[in-house]
Amino acid sequence: MDLYVDGVLQSSATTPNTGGMGMPVKCIWKNQGMHGHYTNTVWYIAHIAVLDGVSTIGRRFVRRSPDQTGAYDQFTGGVAALTDEDPLSRATSDVIGQRLSFTLEGPAGPEGQPNIAGVHVKKTAQLGAAGPTGLASFLRMGGVDYDAAPVTPGDIAPTTHYTSWASNPVDGSDWESASLPAEIGLVSS
Repeated sequence: MDLYVDGVLQSSATTPNTGGMGMPVKCIWKNQGMHGHYTNTVWYIAHIAVLDGVSTIGRRFVRRSPDQTGAYDQFTGGVAALTDEDPLSRATSDVIGQRLSFTLEGPAGPEGQPNIAGVHVKKTAQLGAAGPTGLASFLRMGGVDYDAAPVTPGDIAPTTHYTSWASNPVDGSDWESASLPAEIGLVSS
């Protein structure tokens, strides 16, 4: 694994990932290359992409966050529970098929950008004592919901899951800035 910052190699893996060990769960970089000495310096990193054999040089990652309630507001706590940045407040659902959708805030990226590699939705969830056992992300585009396959959150502690759309589900075309979804959401299953 190599870490590049603005196209300049900063650090490389000391040991290759062999023997089917799976994806990294903890990455440690000694930051001498960035600071001239080894130190415990706080790094402010907008996004780390761990990709196997895929260069991220020249790619931009745009992170957007829940903003306003969209077409659906069926989870207890609603969008306010997602936007307050308090891990103790949560949006919850106790009925299969409930939906919560929201618009997004944050940088949209450059206008007219072609060749967008994908749309990725990150969700952190935990099973309740009763009720739905799955959670799916969905994109709402042109008044139509495009549901992803549901995942099963952990029951002991919250677990993080990603859903990715490599192409536009409306017509299978490549993503462009004009076709990105303005609303995304969650559905209990």
